[in-house]
Amino acid sequence: MRSDTSNLANKVQLPNIRLNLSRLRITSGTSEKSRATGMTSKDRITLYQDQGVQLLLGRFVKGEIVELVPSFDLSQTARYPEVEEVVDGDTTAAKQLVEKLWDVGIFKRKFHEKILVCPSCLSANVSNDYVCPNCNSIDIERKTLLEHTACGTIDSVDNFLIEGGLYCPKCNKELIEAGVDYQKLGAWFQCSQCGKRSDLPSPIHRCRSCGHIFTIKDTGFVNVYSYRISADAEEEFKRTFLVMKPIGATLEDFQYKVEMPGQIAGRSGALHRFDAIATKGSLELVVLDVVASEREIEETPIASLYAKVFDVSPTQTILVAIPRLSEKAKKLAALYRISVIEANDSQQAAELLKEHFGWTGLSGNEESIDDLQL
Repeated sequence: MRSDTSNLANKVQLPNIRLNLSRLRITSGTSEKSRATGMTSKDRITLYQDQGVQLLLGRFVKGEIVELVPSFDLSQTARYPEVEEVVDGDTTAAKQLVEKLWDVGIFKRKFHEKILVCPSCLSANVSNDYVCPNCNSIDIERKTLLEHTACGTIDSVDNFLIEGGLYCPKCNKELIEAGVDYQKLGAWFQCSQCGKRSDLPSPIHRCRSCGHIFTIKDTGFVNVYSYRISADAEEEFKRTFLVMKPIGATLEDFQYKVEMPGQIAGRSGALHRFDAIATKGSLELVVLDVVASEREIEETPIASLYAKVFDVSPTQTILVAIPRLSEKAKKLAALYRISVIEANDSQQAAELLKEHFGWTGLSGNEESIDDLQL
């Protein structure tokens, strides 16, 4: 028996319990998938601007965190310690942030554990107790049944025990070797209140927080998940924050209003997306794309960028190539009047962008892309 049930009344009255579904959140869903909501890339971009999110996702990108595995907590059900570090230790805010990152598709999740909770207060601080199936008393004891091999006496082990040894209560012979002198036949549970024996007691649950007593039929369950960053979100974050942040800061230093990423409608009415759109009033429009590769970048990104800017007609078009363009790509960029910045990383690209604006000035190209003959 559990020693912590001594404060309960001997007879536990089992009430008729109705599960409070309005308060109990039972979450289901396909594991390894993000929640299918109306959240858009813009919602994710907004979250990327949060400093706590940047710190958390940065640890994923660096490999310091591979998976957020929940730790069990009696008061909070589950906790995510790595997330708590970026929200000043607030356990509730940490769980809300994890849920939000899953909502927008930044996180994917996997079922980790199902936790039993009180249906009244949703606390996970629940004890499992056993009661007599006849009178509902918790004052029950487990008895082991022994058989004396020689004379066939069957009785509780309590009746065999004398001064630390085993003696047959019928013939008084000492029983020394299990399996030879005696054998265990099994066990039963005996109620000290009504004296009834049973093979199995009835299980009940007791909430240590609010004192509520309930059975398995009324038990609440909460699914707990582990989380990983999705591959798409990781690439998007690296591109939007790790790569684009220093570039965006440089554009802002030159008094541009920057949107990263940004969309702009062309003359055709089609929306075109760029890694950065920088504007200054209604006269200046700078569009910028970043292309990164482990090898020389060929002409395809140049042609794709030109297809967009031909419809948009910006005052400046910039392509940041990490690490560099091929000679053919450079010639094509020059033909399309696309300014090219080659750099080893985004920080170097930001420095070269400053030099670019230093000699280009803030007024953009002298000729619009409209002047280019196809």
